[in-house]
Amino acid sequence: MVFYFVQRGETLFAIAKRYQTTVHAIVAANRLDDPNGICPGQALIIPRPGEVPLPPPGGIVHLVRPGETPFQLADKFGTTVPEILRANQIAHPEFIMAGQQLVIPELPEPGDDWPTVGRTPARTGVTAVSLSGIPVEAWSYAPRHHIGLRPSAPVIRYERVFAGLGDGHYYAFDRHTGSVKWRTAAIAGELDESLIGASLAAPALYDGLAYLCGPDGTVKAVDAHSGRKVWQVSLGGPVTGAPAVVDGILYVGGWNRHIYALEGKTGAIAWKTNVEARVLHPVALGDDHLYAVTEGGQLLALDMSTGSVHWRVDTDQSCPPVFAELLVIAGGVAFDPATGEQVWRAPGVAESPVVRFDQVLYPDRAVDLFTGEARVVEALSSLKGRSHLLAGESLLLATENQTLMAWDVTTDRERWSLELEAPATAQPAVAPSQIAVTLEDGSVVAFRMEVE
Repeated sequence: MVFYFVQRGETLFAIAKRYQTTVHAIVAANRLDDPNGICPGQALIIPRPGEVPLPPPGGIVHLVRPGETPFQLADKFGTTVPEILRANQIAHPEFIMAGQQLVIPELPEPGDDWPTVGRTPARTGVTAVSLSGIPVEAWSYAPRHHIGLRPSAPVIRYERVFAGLGDGHYYAFDRHTGSVKWRTAAIAGELDESLIGASLAAPALYDGLAYLCGPDGTVKAVDAHSGRKVWQVSLGGPVTGAPAVVDGILYVGGWNRHIYALEGKTGAIAWKTNVEARVLHPVALGDDHLYAVTEGGQLLALDMSTGSVHWRVDTDQSCPPVFAELLVIAGGVAFDPATGEQVWRAPGVAESPVVRFDQVLYPDRAVDLFTGEARVVEALSSLKGRSHLLAGESLLLATENQTLMAWDVTTDRERWSLELEAPATAQPAVAPSQIAVTLEDGSVVAFRMEVE
């Protein structure tokens, strides 16, 4: 190992990158309590490639057996040798030995579940899961006390439903039975009265960790299975937009007019950028850029690696952005993701869309991705207060009049509808044979799909 003296303005993330190691390895070697608390002149131990580090939190921890090779492990767990080496700060496959604990990183693709708002960091709101049958309530949970916070959108990962509820706590439920596996407070202290009515940010689940953001500016990572806190930082202002995580970096915007990139295993700040206005909604990621809509209606594109602003445009939209490969869409306006130039506008639209192949789907219309030409579905045009997603060929709509509806996008017919106990707060989440939705009364309810 080598010693390094911290220079003025340096971050632990930058030092780890320079020495081709990870923040977690430096934190473990130096027993640091706060990866963002290093100061100029501080001496740090830098682990060398090949030294056996403590495994970082999250992921699958595997004990290497005699005779196992990295190539066998990569094939067994459906990953690659370079990904295993990078997750464990190992320079070469020859350094992997029997008896060593290895972290097997999680694949970035979410599979059949719904691990974040919009299902992926692009926020397209689409999954191939087909919900056949009729929904029947499987379980529900209402906290004893409602402190005036709006529940977060739910997400489904690791056979659990994760959601923030009206009592100001985040929960993990068994997705089949509804039993509470753990809960943790969304705020570190007392709730400021000015935040009553604010929405809890939906969790993000990745590589064995749950990332939770509080209306007091608290951001923390907990073990998704046990709820044990891994790290916690304060961003100095409320966070209501769901975080996104890609390649181990957590991206989140706050009311303090900043957007942050945090190292997912430690909470170390990789970069932060002042965008000059509050960020109330989730950010979207795609094509190495982060897209955010500010409170004043500006749409910005930031470089994911550095946080530098690539472009910004004024728009009258206040919806969370969606990255659709060829376009970035804010409400009813589509922009070129490379330049910010407006491509088309769909009049009368006030919601974020879901993107299905070459169609941009809103609750009452389908818009051509390339031309912006719209086809209105008259049977749905009277619905109000809607959030929606696409599961297979079913467009799920949660309406203001406490209805959850499935609309077949291929036949333009209703498949089923049911009445909820209260209006839905946000986009539902889906997994095979299941729908989960949070309600305005502070609760969460899960439905199972039964064959007709």
